[in-house]
Amino acid sequence: MLVKTIDDLKKASRENDAPLWRSIALKLEGSSRNWHNVNVSKLEYNVDKNGKAIVPGKLMGTGILTKKITVAAYSFTHSAKEKVEAAGGKCFTYNEMIKKSPKGTDVKVIG
Repeated sequence: MLVKTIDDLKKASRENDAPLWRSIALKLEGSSRNWHNVNVSKLEYNVDKNGKAIVPGKLMGTGILTKKITVAAYSFTHSAKEKVEAAGGKCFTYNEMIKKSPKGTDVKVIG
């Protein structure tokens, strides 16, 4: 599954001329020990209301989220997903985010 995700990210980068997707793919190619684990509180601080964010790794549930944010990550903890959805946001896989924003514009990489 990880290999397919990386291939899809690289393909989207080539087809849409979007270096964002390639940078995420390169981060995921490395050891999973080096992936970023980002807390919900970091999203609250760094992403604007109704913003889009990508986490190159796992989204953790520590902290409070009050903003409606669209988030894509490789995986989510149960509490992180609940907090994002309770604030009115959405959790997506990378492939779903590519469909929503093919060029990767207005997307922040957190982590």
